[in-house]
Amino acid sequence: MGMSEGEGSMGRQAKQHWYALYRTLKPQIDAYQGQDSVNLLISQLADEAGYDAKVLLRMLKAGSFLDALTGPLNVEQVQCGYAHIELLERLHHLDAATLPEEYVTQVLANKVTLAILRAQLVQTTQERGTAQSTARSRARQRVAGHERRCIAALKAVGPGYFGYPEGELIKVTESEVLSQCVLLREGDRARVAIFTRAGDTSRKPEKAAAELFRVAQMASRYVEKVWFVFPEPSSLLKTLAYLALDTGSLRRWLHLATLDGEDAPIQEFTDLRHALNMHLNYGNSLEWAGITLTDQRHVRDSLKPLPNTPSTL
Repeated sequence: MGMSEGEGSMGRQAKQHWYALYRTLKPQIDAYQGQDSVNLLISQLADEAGYDAKVLLRMLKAGSFLDALTGPLNVEQVQCGYAHIELLERLHHLDAATLPEEYVTQVLANKVTLAILRAQLVQTTQERGTAQSTARSRARQRVAGHERRCIAALKAVGPGYFGYPEGELIKVTESEVLSQCVLLREGDRARVAIFTRAGDTSRKPEKAAAELFRVAQMASRYVEKVWFVFPEPSSLLKTLAYLALDTGSLRRWLHLATLDGEDAPIQEFTDLRHALNMHLNYGNSLEWAGITLTDQRHVRDSLKPLPNTPSTL
């Protein structure tokens, strides 16, 4: 009882239960302060206990996960092998919801075979993959739908809306730096870059907005105006408006807009109440923390505009 695949390898017989051995050796490993690698210590301990070092390492990892999951247990409570716990850990990493307390209890009581655990791991992996694939598919559909509506809106308003009535609008299909972009060209050069962004819902608005602002700054080196067209006035749009307002770029060379409905034209975003509110009450987006390289001191501060930096606030 308590044995598992791989235990007692190389013809050796286990001298004690794997979890008991883990509990015995863990304090020695945690307290190790030698100059040599801890792997050397584990090899020495494995030799003394009659195990292959790789097997002992698997036991230690399984025991560590089990303690983190349930808290330290009595040896009598762990009747399964360490391979059961390894599979349990993989299930937990995939989806913690698949490990209710009663299920863990059954595994510890050796009432769930390795075959059942492996089958559940395969099923959970497939379900997780299907869910992720579905989410990616929906995201792609959202991006494609927004781009399609943007193209229709751009055709409706024409290049004159952006201040260049003699120009032409060109959807960029190949570029290393201009993705999801329509260029307005007049004469022999591009004048406006119009990014048809649906918005990144997988990250915090502050981080997503900062990345878009960097894209805008890069594009502003080559065009006179940069526009972002979003589906609706989202948190991302409002945060980007705050960054643009705070740097003095909003409506000077950086313009933000939305599509108000399926067939509505482009509507420039001018509601700055959220941006002003962020400036007055949520300046922590400019706060930063770090550690000095020389003496490892913890430092906190906030970003401050350089003197004479233009700002509309």
